[in-house]
Amino acid sequence: MSAISGSSPARVAIGGILHETHTFMEGKTTLADFAAQSLHYGEDLLSSLRQSRSGIGGMIDRALEYNWQLLPTLYAAALPAGTVTEQAYRKLLSELRSRLARHKPLDGVLLALHGAMVAEGALDVEADIVAQARAIVGDAVPIVVLLDMHGNISPRLVELIDVLLAYDTNPHTDAYARGVDAAETMARLLRREAQPTAALARPAMLLPAQSTGTEAAPLASVHARAAEIRADADVLSIAVMAGFAYADTPFAGPSIIVTTDNEPALAATYAEELSKIVFEQRNKALGQFLSPNEAVSLAKRQERGPVILVDSADNIGGGTTGDGAEALAAMLAQDVREGTIVLADPEAVECCWRAGVWAEVTLDVGGKVDDWHGEAVTVAGVVRAISDGVFECELPDNHFASFYGDTVHMGRCVWLRAEGVNILLTERKTPPLDLAQLRHIGILPEAQSMIVVKSAVAWRAAYMPIAAAVIEMDTPGLCSANLSRFPYQHVNRPVFPLD
Repeated sequence: MSAISGSSPARVAIGGILHETHTFMEGKTTLADFAAQSLHYGEDLLSSLRQSRSGIGGMIDRALEYNWQLLPTLYAAALPAGTVTEQAYRKLLSELRSRLARHKPLDGVLLALHGAMVAEGALDVEADIVAQARAIVGDAVPIVVLLDMHGNISPRLVELIDVLLAYDTNPHTDAYARGVDAAETMARLLRREAQPTAALARPAMLLPAQSTGTEAAPLASVHARAAEIRADADVLSIAVMAGFAYADTPFAGPSIIVTTDNEPALAATYAEELSKIVFEQRNKALGQFLSPNEAVSLAKRQERGPVILVDSADNIGGGTTGDGAEALAAMLAQDVREGTIVLADPEAVECCWRAGVWAEVTLDVGGKVDDWHGEAVTVAGVVRAISDGVFECELPDNHFASFYGDTVHMGRCVWLRAEGVNILLTERKTPPLDLAQLRHIGILPEAQSMIVVKSAVAWRAAYMPIAAAVIEMDTPGLCSANLSRFPYQHVNRPVFPLD
């Protein structure tokens, strides 16, 4: 191969398909949902995502420094939501396969995947994707894969990949850096400097989204020990996976993947050690939450704001609807001054756009998509501003940019002022991962007494720097921390905390 002979630059294919799938959602994720967020084919992949802060952006930038012949396939990423339709998945997979085949012969393949994607008829999508790639390029060509640390990992996936890497942080502030690591790992494999041997260990547990932060138990101590293990020269990579409990598959839950340089027994020893640390701290994953009325009442007693009210059961980053309105009802009932909430409600947006700026409107907001997230709330307010919902992330290493690029598109938006509460209505559900989401339409985050964030952990990067206090709420929603609410069919049992 050219990477060995030195006669020409290494031919390395690059691409990705990413989706965090909430299998308990009623709606499906279609190809249009990918197109609405991030869908790039061929050279458009390189031109659009080069120098972005995404994982694949890190791959591209570092790969180009090696002067490889970088051969783009496709990159598709959609917001977390329901099961991906068979039609959408087959279309994306077919494009990946055909473009890989077109680029042969290849010296290596770099893929950015998620790890918790589920499609109709396919519970282990990432393994399927890599198997298809492996069938095209052969066993001798190294495949390096970067995953979100919320991936649910099967033994088959680990067997198919030469080296598996994952984000080390949640919120995901290191996606770009891990993409750089993936390209550097590929460089080592192309130079035949390492012989990867991997081991997988999985504790018998599930972590709700609220317990997957990497700076708190149970994951903080695992990462601390993993950092020590990485000092071993025989260790190529360690992926500490929190798993995604809302994707009902046989592989749901935390896992540890350790890859060594031709030391399989050492890999297994380290993986089991780290897995044991996670399991021993399982009780620390069970949090305490207040009702929205209790949370708002407590927030009003704080001397200063903003107090962050965490609506983690309606965690948009976990695939929920983003339209749960119980916190809004509590703020209105308690006459909150300068409270803010973001709701995804295209019907309400349309009504306000028709009315126009400074119009007085009365309408129902939120609670319209399903029966999981409570009822709609009737509000009377004034349309203070409208926008196209496009903003540039102001936070370095933003979680948005990990998957979709630096520019966020929320669809048409409305700032509706109802008594003392600011309601940002969006056509598209959008996670609260950057203060520019509020600021772009005129709502000043720092001036609020309280702000509702529909996220479990990822909100912290943007909002903790301005937070006067944080209160976790117990609201209805598809990302409830109470996992017993979900009708699991495929998860291996027994498993903590269900059993």
